[in-house]
Formats: sequence, C-alpha cells, structure tokens
Amino acid sequence: MPLSHKWRVLLLASKWDRCYVPLYEASARGCRVRLLKTLMTNSCRNECLYCPLRCLSAQEKRAWRPDKLAGIAVKLWREGIIEGVFLSSSIPRDPDSSVELELETARALRSMGFTGYMHLRLMPGVSRHLVAEAAELADRMGVNLEAPSADVFEEICPDKGSFREDILKRMEWAKEEAERAAREAGSRPYGACRAGLDTQMVVGAVEDSDLDFLSTTEWLFKRLGLRRVYFSPFEPVRGTPLEGREPCPRSRVLRLYQASFLLRDYGISSAELGELVGPDGRLPDRDPKVALAELQADRFPLDPNSAGFWELVRVPGIGPVAAKRILALRARGQEIRDVWDLARIIGLKRAVVAARYLDLKGRGLGAYTSA
Repeated sequence: MPLSHKWRVLLLASKWDRCYVPLYEASARGCRVRLLKTLMTNSCRNECLYCPLRCLSAQEKRAWRPDKLAGIAVKLWREGIIEGVFLSSSIPRDPDSSVELELETARALRSMGFTGYMHLRLMPGVSRHLVAEAAELADRMGVNLEAPSADVFEEICPDKGSFREDILKRMEWAKEEAERAAREAGSRPYGACRAGLDTQMVVGAVEDSDLDFLSTTEWLFKRLGLRRVYFSPFEPVRGTPLEGREPCPRSRVLRLYQASFLLRDYGISSAELGELVGPDGRLPDRDPKVALAELQADRFPLDPNSAGFWELVRVPGIGPVAAKRILALRARGQEIRDVWDLARIIGLKRAVVAARYLDLKGRGLGAYTSA
C-alpha cells in the first residue's frame, strides 16, 4: 500500500479532531505554526454518532508505526516544512494503549533531536502516569470534551465512558501534571506543557444550547486554566446515525469563538453573554462584543483618559493590546483628545468603531450611539 494512501486515510479522515489537510497551520496569538497532524490509527471501538471512524464504519483501517512516523516528522522538520506535530488517535482497544503509541512516537522524536512544537491529544479514561509523561514531552495537550454537558455527551458518545470520570477528571489531572512539569522543566526550551491545555467540542450534532457551551467554556478557562477551546461544527457523514441531520452553520461556530475570547481575555462572564442568547438557544449572528455593548448601553460613553483596563476592553474596537497602549500613553502624561489620537493607537477603522462608545469631549466622533 503506497504511503500517500496512508496519508489520506489517517490525516484527512480525522475531521472531528480539527484536521482538514495533512500539513496545516495552527494559529495562536497572531502567529501561525505549520504542523504535521495525524491519527496514530483510525481503528476505533467506540460508536460516537457523528464520527466517520466509528466502530461499525466500513472505512479502511490503517495505523502508523511510531518509529516510521517519527522519522518522517523529523525529516519534514529539519527541512523546514513543518514546525511541529500534533498526534491524536482513535481507540481500537483501550485508552492507555492508544496514548502509549503517541508517547512512543513522542519519545522517538525527542530522542532524534526534535525540539519543535508537540501537541498530544489524550484519550478519555487514560491512566495518570501517561498523562504525567505527556506533560513532560508535549508543549500542549488535552482531552476532547466533545460536548458541553453530560447529557449531550451521553447522547452523542454513548460508549465513550463517563463525562465526569473519564473526561473531566483526566483534564484535572492534565492541569496538575502540566503545573508539575513546568516546575521541573528548568531551562529546557521544549515540552513541559508550556503552551498549556486545550479541548474540543462538537457543535450542533444534537439539540444543544450556546449558553451551555459558554458556561462550560468559562469553567474550563477559570477552573482548569485552558488556553483554548475549539468548536467543531457538526457535518453529517454518510453511514452514521446522524447522516440526515442538518450541518451546523459556520456562522454559529464563529460567534462561539468570538464569545469564548471575550470570556478568556476581556473579563466578560457567560451570564452576561447569556443575555444575548435567543429563544432558539443561539447567540445572534453578529459580533457578540458589539451586541453586548448595545445591551449594556448604560456603561457608555467612557472617558478613555480615565477608564480602567477592564472598562476599555469592553469597547468595540479596543482589545487588550490596545487598552494597554492607551494606559501606557496616559502614564506618560498624554491624553486621547480626538478620534485621530485614537487612530494612531489602534488604526482609523477601529477608532471609528470605538469612538461611538467613547467620550472624546465632542471632538471627532463623540458620544456613544448605537451602531
């Protein structure tokens, strides 16, 4: 069987773990990292209702040998084609054996001198000693949550284990082991889970609510310190129990991402965002930061020369970086007198938006008006 065929089977088939192309770019804080992303195997014992790799699937089953995959990855890395690897897997037998194959690949990579970025996806129900080793080898790791609540999880992943014990407890272990690995890493420039934890949830596979996604995401950020929560829009797959269900609109996932960043970086709560959720359980299809500012119009207009950081970041057009620039400008004794002063900090397009929510003493675009 040619190698190119294995690439198609094991890389392109892993759509529910956010894998769309064999070599893809991951984004983080404005940077893009080229990764080799693959499953160790597509053979699975589970019957998740949405997944094309479910146990009863007729798809061809393939697997990587850890040494073979490590050799390919190191070659691509040394040639500058990739900057890192993302290893995940289906579960043909048990969680530990699947994760051990990932770790065997990770150990081989590090032993070959690979110091690039490494992301490991752990399996539900994995043993703690394997979580500990993953924290030492990987720059980022996580367990896929799949759903925002236990009832939705049990509906779409009926045989994947306990939501509380096999998923959430493992994520708690990941947090603890990541903290330990960071303390013990010293000056080593890779591993030790330095890029933090992440997870993924499938949106729209069954009837679910954006408020549940927002509440769970807020808990993951605050309680477990996750760096990122990914939302994968459901798409019906022929031959699965949900093949007749409508796909999740991409716009819904976009709004969830925007809302998740407000939870993570802007001091906004899920309860506040929940006020935007309509009777259909969905956020409106518009920028949630603008929608929330209009809902909370009594907060505006703000004086940019006296407002605090957490007040400033609520202003549409002003993010955490811009808010810090404004505070630094003020610390040097300078004022924002008009929209042009603001434009020099955040650009004219953003300044025009932000000025609607700011008191610029009547100069330029003054007091708040609804967009």
